Amino acid sequence: MKLLDWRDSRHFDRFQDRPCALCAKPTPLRSHAGEPAHKVCAEEWNQAHPAEPRRYTLPDKEMQQWDIGTWRFHNDGPTTPSKVTNTVSLPDTSVQTLELPAA
Repeated sequence: MKLLDWRDSRHFDRFQDRPCALCAKPTPLRSHAGEPAHKVCAEEWNQAHPAEPRRYTLPDKEMQQWDIGTWRFHNDGPTTPSKVTNTVSLPDTSVQTLELPAA
């Protein structure tokens, strides 16, 4: 089973528990679409329906439709863009003995 990553605070409603859309038990968790759903319920639904859309959104004349028929429970995206790491070689710094003047 693929586990969902819902660590972002937007998945938690600290003010109100609402009935889960899948099991009807109260939950403070919300899907990306704002739908109340336990994370475990969402994972189980995704596993039981691997190729099915969660919902079908009817086309709206005033809004452009992007994801018709593919609305599923999904993971949070990366919080930071991936960065290319460059490595730089530092000059060789051999251990040097420091000579102090005799007192």
